[in-house]
Amino acid sequence: MQPKIHVFDGVPFVATPYRAGTFIRQDVFWRQFTVTCQGNIEYPEDDPVYGTWWTPYSLVLGQHGLIEEAMALAAACVTKDEFDLTSEIEALDFRPELVLVRDPLDRLVLAGHVEGQRICWCNPVSSQDDAAGVAKQVDELRDEAAYEAGWDNYCTAEHLRLRARALAGRLVDPFWQEHARMAVQLVASL
Repeated sequence: MQPKIHVFDGVPFVATPYRAGTFIRQDVFWRQFTVTCQGNIEYPEDDPVYGTWWTPYSLVLGQHGLIEEAMALAAACVTKDEFDLTSEIEALDFRPELVLVRDPLDRLVLAGHVEGQRICWCNPVSSQDDAAGVAKQVDELRDEAAYEAGWDNYCTAEHLRLRARALAGRLVDPFWQEHARMAVQLVASL
């Protein structure tokens, strides 16, 4: 679905599908959602004998004006395993874990965790009670991760932290919850 374009005083505006009766300048509309991917990036050790090392890294995949297009961009990058690492000259590889879609005010619009070569999009919470329950589960997972890290179980702790971040992806900003829910249902039906 392409939104309708209106021209006012020679300047094109888009009738946003996310707020009835609202028009956004066309150049601003088409970059309103920023898609980022959190994961780990691989670098070679200074001495090649020691191999490589991984570190957390956040990568901007692009910007789009529609939630569905932002989802398609993320899915294409993950499916094809194509990530632009040109700014990281020595980087060898990138392992994606979590995809986030945010608006210009840095509010969470949608999130999804990467499983293999596909993205499992998080269903946004549907009520304040649901949000409180999810927030409690996230806190419990983070507490458990801290406990495991205290016992030097770093892999277990990192896995629990990732589960907490993926679960926190359900805590979409209230304005975007219904729009994100419809986008997730639309993509699931295809």
